[in-house]
Amino acid sequence: MRSPYTVLGVNTTAKAEDIKSAYRQLAKIWHPDQNPDDPQAGNRFAEIAHAYKLLIDPETRLRFDHGHIDAMGRRQARPARGFSANPFKTFKENMGKAPSAQASGASQSADAMDEAKFEDMVVHIFGDAAAKKTKEQAAPDRDHTGQRTKTDAPGMDEDPLTTLDNLFKKWKSRHKPKTVLPATHHQAEITLETALAGHEDEIVFGEGETVSYTIPPGTVDGSEIVVSSPNPQIYGDAIVTVRHQKHPRLRSSGSDIHGDHPVELAEAVLGGSFVYDGLDGPLRIEIPEWSGSDTVLQIKGKGLPTTFGRRGMLHVHLRVMLPEKPDPHLMDLMRSSKKAWYL
Repeated sequence: MRSPYTVLGVNTTAKAEDIKSAYRQLAKIWHPDQNPDDPQAGNRFAEIAHAYKLLIDPETRLRFDHGHIDAMGRRQARPARGFSANPFKTFKENMGKAPSAQASGASQSADAMDEAKFEDMVVHIFGDAAAKKTKEQAAPDRDHTGQRTKTDAPGMDEDPLTTLDNLFKKWKSRHKPKTVLPATHHQAEITLETALAGHEDEIVFGEGETVSYTIPPGTVDGSEIVVSSPNPQIYGDAIVTVRHQKHPRLRSSGSDIHGDHPVELAEAVLGGSFVYDGLDGPLRIEIPEWSGSDTVLQIKGKGLPTTFGRRGMLHVHLRVMLPEKPDPHLMDLMRSSKKAWYL
């Protein structure tokens, strides 16, 4: 598993608020509900959540930074790579204890001894497979007397430290991280009806490469959708910010929908009902008795889609209205009531 710092895209010195901010942004992008057609979205979201859980806890983060646990949170074995912290020191000590040519009864030349030492060093640092490959490459480069001739086999003609430098250079070239091109930013404006139903749209990369993407049902205002590049070597990914267009009657707040409705004074005092035109059709709403202009009627399941097949709420804000023209009877009623209050 990748380092949690890499997963969240933060530095190893990042503060807790930076980690929280990075997590919120990535979780919003990779949440499975935002990517119903991407089978990898669930795994990516789980990886982001796990990285956040590991780094947001100071104690767990410290254990990871010190190498006591790995990126999965599992306890690390010691030593981590099967050899001591300084392999060169251990190898040097072991070489000091190596038997001499006389003790072994073999007549080895100094050159052959150097070759054997270097092979042991390769085994010690890189493992048996690397040593075997080096030996196989060197085997054909011997003359009929068994003496090694000039060859390009690693470690045979060069100083051991020079050869090690070359090995590390090759390893770095093979494991060099791929260059990630910067993402381009776009904006898509949709109606509230489109946010309810979902939408298919397209992004044009470069001079004509078109990629389709989905705006899922329930996409809230400000959501970001990442559209993968059709050719990462030439174009970076596209990040689309979704915005809700202004609606003549309604406004969104997350997954909830808000709207206003005027009511006459008599309805506000005595109660009643009215037909309200919501996102997915008209519905009848009851007005409780004695409802003022600060009354908000909440209707469940009439907002935008959310997780697990649910929907947000519709909030209808009542606005008590006086008649367009002065009503003498209403004015007499208010006057009589005012006299009663003073009596």
